[in-house]
Amino acid sequence: MRFCCTGLTLLALSRQVAAGPIVLVGAEDDAAPWSYADGTGYVNDVVRAAFKRVGWTARLKVLPYARCKAMAVSGDLVACFSASKTSELQGMLLYPRHSIFEARNLLVSDARSALSGCDFEQWVGHPVVGRVRGYEYIQRVETMFKSGHVGAAESDSEVSNLRKVSAGRLDAALVTVDAVKRLDVVVAQAHHAGHTFKTVCDFGAEPAYVAFSARHPQGRAALLAFEQGYDRLVDDGSIAALQKMWRGKLLDRMRVKPH
Repeated sequence: MRFCCTGLTLLALSRQVAAGPIVLVGAEDDAAPWSYADGTGYVNDVVRAAFKRVGWTARLKVLPYARCKAMAVSGDLVACFSASKTSELQGMLLYPRHSIFEARNLLVSDARSALSGCDFEQWVGHPVVGRVRGYEYIQRVETMFKSGHVGAAESDSEVSNLRKVSAGRLDAALVTVDAVKRLDVVVAQAHHAGHTFKTVCDFGAEPAYVAFSARHPQGRAALLAFEQGYDRLVDDGSIAALQKMWRGKLLDRMRVKPH
């Protein structure tokens, strides 16, 4: 009788089985403190921990958000974070029961700007607003851009847009924030802690998700595993502890993507 494997190989195989499935998840590279270019971040921690709770291993691929989303849609990644639930994406991406955070859309300008309030039809002139390429924004923001009263300028990051606002190259920029990611975090990343900005409008919040591929063979199973693991993290207080930890990180110790 011939044996296909040595004892050492059998041990290695048994360890692979015991380790559970491995999933490749896309992580945005420029959304501090949710996710950083070095593969760390609040959401990165949550994703790894949720899968670990159910015996899965999440390997993160760090890349720009637009590419991350496109690869999840095409099935080249099991999932991508953090994505909003839009009519265009539903059917192409699968969403867990719970969001990973609530993304609030703020319109930010130089403190000396004449822009004021959320009624964009009353703004003087034709202001140009910076947005991030590939980001999904709340419907009120999309309506603003479609109205013809406001121009749009796209870049790869909110930090770049804030720099353009301070240099007078943009009239305002959209910044997404939540309980962990504050506006002062983004301002500090832009190296303009001494520059004064103001919030022109708070357009409201919408949930952001770890979105799973409908085309990837592991997509649906990974979604169920993540939901189960995330529920356990909520129940035992781990989510609250992670939020507290990331809120408490000092701005001068933040690791950010070079711009």
